[in-house]
Amino acid sequence: MWRSRFLLWYQGVWKPALPDDVSGLPPPATTRQPLVGHADAERRILDAWSGGRFPHAWLITGPKGIGKATFAYRVARFVLAQDGPDAPPGDMFGGGPTALDVDAESPTARQIAAGSHPDFRCLEKPEDKTVISVDQAREIVDFAGKTSAMGGWKVVLVDSADALNRNSANALLKALEEPASRALFLLVSHAPGGLLPTIRSRCRTLPLSAMSGADVERVVAGLFPDLPEQDRRLAAALADGCPGRAASLAAQGGGDLYRALVELCRDPRAIDMERVLRLGDQLSRKDAAETFGVLADLLDFSLTRAIRATAAGRQLPEILPGDTAVWDRLMSTGTLAGWLDAVSDIADGLAKAGPPVYLGRKHVLVNAFARLEAAAKTG
Repeated sequence: MWRSRFLLWYQGVWKPALPDDVSGLPPPATTRQPLVGHADAERRILDAWSGGRFPHAWLITGPKGIGKATFAYRVARFVLAQDGPDAPPGDMFGGGPTALDVDAESPTARQIAAGSHPDFRCLEKPEDKTVISVDQAREIVDFAGKTSAMGGWKVVLVDSADALNRNSANALLKALEEPASRALFLLVSHAPGGLLPTIRSRCRTLPLSAMSGADVERVVAGLFPDLPEQDRRLAAALADGCPGRAASLAAQGGGDLYRALVELCRDPRAIDMERVLRLGDQLSRKDAAETFGVLADLLDFSLTRAIRATAAGRQLPEILPGDTAVWDRLMSTGTLAGWLDAVSDIADGLAKAGPPVYLGRKHVLVNAFARLEAAAKTG
């Protein structure tokens, strides 16, 4: 198992998973921030629109937290605004629109934010379910096949397509194979390889790339204007190019959690379990579930980052003063294969604090650091 994970880590394909609910970011339907990053993706949308080659379905891909749903809503507002007074202007020479911007106070934007636009639907799994049901998918297919209420486009946003099961995926596939006139499907996917090949083949894929650290920091500054600059930079550095990850870190005190993590790992062969127990007590409170998720993600992120640097024979860039030496020391205490197995065990163990197992957070945290210490001692 560890060999296949190693290949993904080494190639940069695998990234630590964020929770489905990325804390700190406003809902994608209501965000009013100007576009930061993803300029290439926006240009591809505009070129297809202006060139008369606009496909009926786009598959928007990239790691969780990178802004796929926010971008998809931006495209939806743009398309639905075309037939009304709030349509984006063209260029000064009478050409097509030069940006996907739609005024946040326009009727189109306000209706989408309120969930009341008659020609827009978002297909997503209910909060108490793990998948999008076939009945939900059939309802959306029926909606997409009807005449537009406003005489223009109809848009369906699937957030995310990864939540489709086989039955609901096949139901949606029928609409993709025989699309109604002026019906647009925007499918968001964190792991497109898991989708039906027939769904992927009916869509034009639009991958969103990781943002630069400067762009991520701009997003954090817009969402958290009172956050000290040092903490904004730290959140951006830990975000791996994902603004949603940075926002979650900023909202949940990710900088302080990372500092605590670095201190705990300074002597990996003799972890201070008293400190781990105290941290476990703090994270066991009812209101600390999201903070626990951020710590678990940071531990996974830090170990994976160190493994990839070791495998590639390169020096880790410093995030905090002295943290590079801590992770270098950690990797020097065991074998690469041993650390790959350990990281897999740690991630699996920390996940048991959530459904369906729901072990105590303190318990799984202690086990995680005990496993880390054991891996360090094998060297």
